[in-house]
Amino acid sequence: MEGHVIAGLRRIAIIATTSLLMLSGCGTPAINATDLLHRTKAVLDSTPSFHFTLTGANVTGSGPLLTGGRGDMRRPTSMSGTLQVSIFGLAIGVPVVSVRGAFWVRLPTNSGFTAANPASYGFADPARLIDPDHGLSSLLLTCRSAQVESDDRYNGEALHEIGCTLPGSAVAALLTSADPSKDVAATFGIDTTTGQLRRVVLSGPFVTVGTISTYTLILANYGENVAITPPPAIG
Repeated sequence: MEGHVIAGLRRIAIIATTSLLMLSGCGTPAINATDLLHRTKAVLDSTPSFHFTLTGANVTGSGPLLTGGRGDMRRPTSMSGTLQVSIFGLAIGVPVVSVRGAFWVRLPTNSGFTAANPASYGFADPARLIDPDHGLSSLLLTCRSAQVESDDRYNGEALHEIGCTLPGSAVAALLTSADPSKDVAATFGIDTTTGQLRRVVLSGPFVTVGTISTYTLILANYGENVAITPPPAIG
């Protein structure tokens, strides 16, 4: 009799343990990469402004080349900041302002801003970054083979990471590309609590055909009160 009781208790323990494992698994539903990208686009499109920091790796050549930068974006299509540009190996910081399609730079040789074409400095109009139809958030919907990768952290924030490939032409229109026919590898880091897009890593032939360069974009200060106006001195 005692043996039957012990065997019965063991069966009960096994059933209870199995049930707990099943319940714990149900408590953490799987992330759908495409759904998360759509929700992240909605969050990004709803913010009136954000701060960005851009860094480049393996961005080499005669130039002009965009190697990095930082600044503020404000809707509908305004940007103010400083972009790092390399021209024939000379690295310079170029203050820039872009408002509703008009772009100005302040070169080291000038005391004021002058109207310019951003393509002359190796990049597209940076103000397009916040455009919901053609900017950064639009890339979230062009992801091919999107998949959930291992979670990561940035400045103490937990991030869901989504990896995918992007059409080179879409990235070229927003940033730059030496070969728009080639896909770009992308990883989007999304804050697990707020759904904010925090980090974007893009790798592709941005500068030279056949050579992979990487740009990392960090977004912060969503909704910060920033004012961006055309510069007072226009040449």
